[in-house]
Amino acid sequence: MNSDSMETGIVENSGSTQWWKEEQIRYWQETTDHYLKFGTTIQAGIFLDDSSAGESYDDNNQTILTRSGLRSGQVVLDAGCGVGGPGLYAALHTPGLEVHGITLSPYQAELAQRLIADSPASGRVHVQVGDYHKLPFPDHTFDCALFLESAGYSFQLEELFTEIARVLRNGGKVYIKDVFRRSGKMTVQEWKEIYAFCQIYVQPTPSMEDMVSALEATGFRVTSALDITPMVIPRPREKEFGLPRFRKFPVLPIHWGEIVAKYSTG
Repeated sequence: MNSDSMETGIVENSGSTQWWKEEQIRYWQETTDHYLKFGTTIQAGIFLDDSSAGESYDDNNQTILTRSGLRSGQVVLDAGCGVGGPGLYAALHTPGLEVHGITLSPYQAELAQRLIADSPASGRVHVQVGDYHKLPFPDHTFDCALFLESAGYSFQLEELFTEIARVLRNGGKVYIKDVFRRSGKMTVQEWKEIYAFCQIYVQPTPSMEDMVSALEATGFRVTSALDITPMVIPRPREKEFGLPRFRKFPVLPIHWGEIVAKYSTG
């Protein structure tokens, strides 16, 4: 198999998009409790900048809150919200901020609703089950859409960002922190590893260039696309809790990235 056929095979040889969604639901049913041993922010890396101190997931959430520019009075979509940890953090640290989270996982939504009920921000944070390609919200609802290690699970990026454009207000923002496949030529071993990575974590892991292209094709203006790998501390927690899904990837061709985009109808 050459590298081109490996790349297309990540999707084509693994079932339909609906099959992948069902696998993603099953993945989170199996793994969420393990991740929660390390906190309610289910992300694989801690993003630190000059506004952060230490190496905690609260630091990660503060960095995202600062860099996304969320403000009091805004209404925010947390797309692929997990159990709602980052959304709760944002609401607790930004008076008047309203957050609506959506997750494919009924189990995560149930846990999120329990966390929200016990939070001082309970009236301003909401989580429900749904597919972020087909959102249960009216047009022009949100000031910002957050994708915190979640956009990379989509097999239909243009469909996804078309739907996000629908629910954003004019001038609204998309903020993405994610793991991306490196672009350019790869060795056979690198292709084997990215293929295995996508299978294990049930996601296609697009390149940053692919995601930027999808945003631009759906009317967004990308204002920033940065490789943030030096600013991220990986946390391979699967190794710590011993899931059979964990394996080492000596030459895995991925990097951390941050994308900011604006949507305007004018």
